[in-house]
Amino acid sequence: MRFKSIFLILVTITAIYAEQSVYSDSDFIDPSEVAKKNSREIFILKQKISQLKETIEGLRTIINGQNSQIEQLKQKLNASANLEKVINELSQRVAALESRPVAEPKQTLSQNTPPQPEVATTPKTNKETPKEPKVKVNKKLNSKDLYKQAVLDFTKSKLTKAQSEFKELLKRSYKRAAVNFYLGEIAYKKGRYKEAISYYQNSATLNENASYMDKLLLHTAIALKKKGKSADAKVFFKAVIDGYPNSNSAKEAKKYMK
Repeated sequence: MRFKSIFLILVTITAIYAEQSVYSDSDFIDPSEVAKKNSREIFILKQKISQLKETIEGLRTIINGQNSQIEQLKQKLNASANLEKVINELSQRVAALESRPVAEPKQTLSQNTPPQPEVATTPKTNKETPKEPKVKVNKKLNSKDLYKQAVLDFTKSKLTKAQSEFKELLKRSYKRAAVNFYLGEIAYKKGRYKEAISYYQNSATLNENASYMDKLLLHTAIALKKKGKSADAKVFFKAVIDGYPNSNSAKEAKKYMK
């Protein structure tokens, strides 16, 4: 009986080991290897995500840059359209100034006032066009060198000399837009505002995209204001502010709009 019990125990143990041996070594999963494999895959995924983020950021930068360029183009187009309108208005203002007759002062005499004897008077001179002293221009200089000399004389405030040089360049049809602008500036500095406006008009018509356009419009506005044309001047002050908002000319124009 005792032997039989021992035999049964041995048979049971053998059956247990036989059941365990059903699984091969290849089916055994090592948790540490699984963890390592998962860690590698996660690391690779993180790298790919990082690369995708960099790519997206790069595309975003490009898109922002393109949007900025588009916005700048829109502003330039708006400024150009506005400038064209202002130039047309400037032409109309100048034409009106040139065609407007000079009003003679009216004298009202009562019936009891005896006629006054005629008194010889000196003819009135136009304050805006005083006689300019003649300045010799070195006509032997080619147009390019003469232009450089004229600009230099202008910056040194040798306005009369510079004016003669620029007028000679105008005869040669050299850099007509810039030359008209400088002649306008000289007339402006000398207080000949009607003449300045005329030169500014010619310059703006020849090149409406010139780098000095903000100053041209500002000085046109100031010249009109000096001539008592405050409403017309306001149009040009606004054109400077709208067309060149970040310029010093716009800052100056805002002072006149207050």
